Amino acid sequence: MCGRIAQTHTPDELSELLGVTSGLDQLDGIAPSYNVPPSAQLPGLIAENNVLEWSTFTWGLLPVWNKDGRTMINARSETVAQKPMFRRAFKHRRCVFPVTAYYEWLPQPGRPKQPYCIRPQAEEQLLLAGIYENGRCAILTRAAREDFAFIHDRMPVALPQDLVDLYLTAEQPSFVFEAAEDLALHAYPVTRLVGNPRFNDPSCLEPLSS
Repeated sequence: MCGRIAQTHTPDELSELLGVTSGLDQLDGIAPSYNVPPSAQLPGLIAENNVLEWSTFTWGLLPVWNKDGRTMINARSETVAQKPMFRRAFKHRRCVFPVTAYYEWLPQPGRPKQPYCIRPQAEEQLLLAGIYENGRCAILTRAAREDFAFIHDRMPVALPQDLVDLYLTAEQPSFVFEAAEDLALHAYPVTRLVGNPRFNDPSCLEPLSS
């Protein structure tokens, strides 16, 4: 799953890194954060008339027909095209979220869970596939890669930059879901303070001292 991320770039930096300027004014309320929880605002890329542009979403999907008020922050890529809660958004309203890293928690018998930071080995953005509806969004997940399965059995669907256009515009984009197998990612333990969404500090991303 994916329930906490870091996004440490300003809107102008995101625009320069990804080469997208259209809709940049939509990101006026976005600020860098080292510890982004659900219900926060996320910057995302969408395709309008096959042209990439920026938009902003509240993290937690809530379709209009869902009356219980329960939001979903993740959607399983294996079933997103069939599930009634997600299939319309997946068909018509896909998005991509540039993030610096995401966090996952490793269960430890008899001890508190240990948070790990997962991020690219190079200084680049991690591009997560998502869906949106009515200004709200969910991040797609997949089975974890073998190198990260010891932390959790799920991970977000991460895309190479050259597949972003295809994910946003293809009629059936499911073929991109396994592309993260080739991404150079690494994981390392970080401070347990990441578990507090009010703790927003660069040290969230620093490796835990041995």
